[in-house]
Amino acid sequence: MINKNFTGIVIRFMEIDDLKEVLEIEKKSFPIPWTYELFFSELTRNRYARYFVMEKNNNEVIGYLGLWHKGSSFHITNIAIAENLRRKGYGEYFLKFIEKIAATYRIKKISLEVRRSNCIAQDMYRKYGYKVIKFLRNYYQEEKEDALVMEKKL
Repeated sequence: MINKNFTGIVIRFMEIDDLKEVLEIEKKSFPIPWTYELFFSELTRNRYARYFVMEKNNNEVIGYLGLWHKGSSFHITNIAIAENLRRKGYGEYFLKFIEKIAATYRIKKISLEVRRSNCIAQDMYRKYGYKVIKFLRNYYQEEKEDALVMEKKL
């Protein structure tokens, strides 16, 4: 069931001080989690990167979102929600947020890669109009898992 009560939810730019909480969510979300150094580099060195956190109530980070903004495109690098809050609509809330800011930047398309095995995420993306445009064989090399490239034109 989707939680439609998003009272007390704030989405803001990610800061270095958020990385401890972000890494906890990251470790519980992905088989090969990103490192502190990788997030730090994205936040401080990648001029295309836009990272956000979702906070609930008393500044508790419950999720995060990474985007690359290049020209008239957004590329979603990652979306993750705290394990105990998954399947309650917070990932969808991030997708709505992306589309809202996309309008501000005159974005024409949003793309992402998703694991072939991650059917829950694929279903969420499809629900919001994303379509598979190609497959990337062994994209996740350490696990030898394929990725679906999904895209939504705005």
